[in-house]
Amino acid sequence: MNTHQLWLNAHAFAENVLNQGRVLQWHNPIEFAENYKKIQGIVSADRLSLPLMGFLDYWVDAHPHVLQTMTGKRRVRYAIKKLLTNEDMRQELRELVAACCAMVPCELLIELPSNAALIAWAHGLANPGEEVSGLSDLDIDSTSVYLADTVRQLKAAGIAGVVSTLSDADMAAGATVELYQPLMNVAANYHWQFAFRCPVMATAERFSAGDWHCLGGDMSSQRKDLISLPAAFWSAEASDELGDAPWYYAELPAFVEPEQVRQKLTQLRGLA
Repeated sequence: MNTHQLWLNAHAFAENVLNQGRVLQWHNPIEFAENYKKIQGIVSADRLSLPLMGFLDYWVDAHPHVLQTMTGKRRVRYAIKKLLTNEDMRQELRELVAACCAMVPCELLIELPSNAALIAWAHGLANPGEEVSGLSDLDIDSTSVYLADTVRQLKAAGIAGVVSTLSDADMAAGATVELYQPLMNVAANYHWQFAFRCPVMATAERFSAGDWHCLGGDMSSQRKDLISLPAAFWSAEASDELGDAPWYYAELPAFVEPEQVRQKLTQLRGLA
């Protein structure tokens, strides 16, 4: 009996395969969800991550007047606080995520950008020309609070979990597990899956102890029921010596042929 389950971030792949490399239609929840449904038809994942940075980019671009409410403060986390607590943004986000959860036949987890990346992005938009440097652990912690309150609004949408991204800038600001506790508490309260996405290597010591996955940084996790696939897995020449675990996680490259993806996923499901 096959016991392997697949957890994929297929967003870049979806944009390339379904939309000729253009961003998906964040402004149209039904059309956006239809695209995710089509991708699920290709990959047949058990879980899909839905990265939200693209939505935030779209929303600020579509509502430029919001920048006026985000600007003019020296505290660098002020801009992201104003954006994440904007009720119009939250309403559109709820509609988008609810449409995806209703239409896509698998578990959906929202993937959050790194706290440091969000702070720098929002502050830069609201205060053109100003650089963000010297973030503190208080900045990381406060942003986790704003994110947790935003994520809490998605309870009725039907999401299965939350993925919080870690970056080098978060590490430099002193990020520790405790600074993400507000997000972890929301996930625990609603019985959601919680995971860190770790595209950086400096996470093992600070994030090693706990019942969570570290996607892309398996050595940083005490949980051994998931293996993150390397990017090279999707090439035709890749070795299948991946190890065995109940879950496999992967980020699908944008520029890989759908048939190649199907072949690789068939191989993956057949691993003993």
